[in-house]
Amino acid sequence: MRPLRRIITVSASASLLFLGLVILSGWGLSGSYVPSLTDAFPATLYLEKYSSGGHLLRSIHYYSSSGLVFSGFVFLCCFYISGFAAKYRKTWILGVVLYLLIIGSAFTGYVLALDQNAYWGTKVRLGIVETVPLMGTAIADFLRGGATFNSATLPRFFTLHGSVLAAAIFLCLFLLIHSWKSVFIQYLSDQRFNVTLLVSIILFFILIIRFSAPLELPADPADVEYNPRPEWYFLWLFQFGKYVEWAPWIQSGVLPLLGVGFLFAVPWLRNHGQKRRSAIAVSWCLGWLVLTGLTIIDDKDLPDNPNYSEGMAIGAEKNFNRLCVDCHGPGGLGDGPEAQAFDLPTPDFTAREFWNNIDEQQMIIAVRDGKGNDMPDFGGSLTYEQILALIHHIEKSFKPNYQE
Repeated sequence: MRPLRRIITVSASASLLFLGLVILSGWGLSGSYVPSLTDAFPATLYLEKYSSGGHLLRSIHYYSSSGLVFSGFVFLCCFYISGFAAKYRKTWILGVVLYLLIIGSAFTGYVLALDQNAYWGTKVRLGIVETVPLMGTAIADFLRGGATFNSATLPRFFTLHGSVLAAAIFLCLFLLIHSWKSVFIQYLSDQRFNVTLLVSIILFFILIIRFSAPLELPADPADVEYNPRPEWYFLWLFQFGKYVEWAPWIQSGVLPLLGVGFLFAVPWLRNHGQKRRSAIAVSWCLGWLVLTGLTIIDDKDLPDNPNYSEGMAIGAEKNFNRLCVDCHGPGGLGDGPEAQAFDLPTPDFTAREFWNNIDEQQMIIAVRDGKGNDMPDFGGSLTYEQILALIHHIEKSFKPNYQE
């Protein structure tokens, strides 16, 4: 029993740490976020690339959320196996409610970045919600603010994520801490606990500095070939859905109802010894691991969805071939077929003189506003980020490598 107690203590402490980081980083992110179809992704991109500390806040929020889901799961499993659920019924019920609220918060927060994976992943999730018997369509329409993804969708998800669910999480957390305040005070006064907590925080920050929160290209509703994938903790449910495509309500209705019903019934189950509890927990974990592993195996041949930087680089190459090659030539020499009709010579991107006499801002203006009678303006068809990526592509592809 002692190892279980230690795991319960560690997982509870980790959950509180991750929850605190999620809340604090969420507050920081909300100050620059705009929940609208036109501004959500630019606001997220600004946080990621230009805002002081925005990149770090996104990584903290992303990895803390995953850590919270994992540590909370470990806590509930060990609390159940130990038999404490029947002894401390109030704590168990509050813990289950808090965990479900955290899952709901992850669901509603997933779409807010409005990149490709957020948009298409949310459409898939709402499609699953629609298959819930009797009230699925009504729930999905309420979340979307209509029958389709529209201008009301992001404000609704943002309100649920940052206000409604956040308030409910605060309430559950307050009740849990209040009922166990003597235990929390004891651990906070333990020097070994504080040292362990400090080391864990340092290791966590090393992780988030090394691995950034993912961000893909902005959502493209016309890209029907995009393959969204859920978070790691929903992969098992995604795989399970493949086996019940003939009856999707099993995935969306029966399975969640049975699982949640079992969790709330746990404190009142009789003849439920530790061996049986352990067998149930281990069976569930094995099923989760097998289904998750099958998803990974099934997806191993699918191409990886490019992150924002990779996607912009790919798009810049396409834009150069589509918009620039006819004049500047495939090798950037200024010898394209259209250049022969120009009044002025087309610049040679491979020449040292060109790069010595121009800077990035001048190139941005030339692409955006055009130049003279020969070069058209592309400011109406390309965003600032696309223009910048195009210039970087030209520089990377043609600028001579020389020492000044």
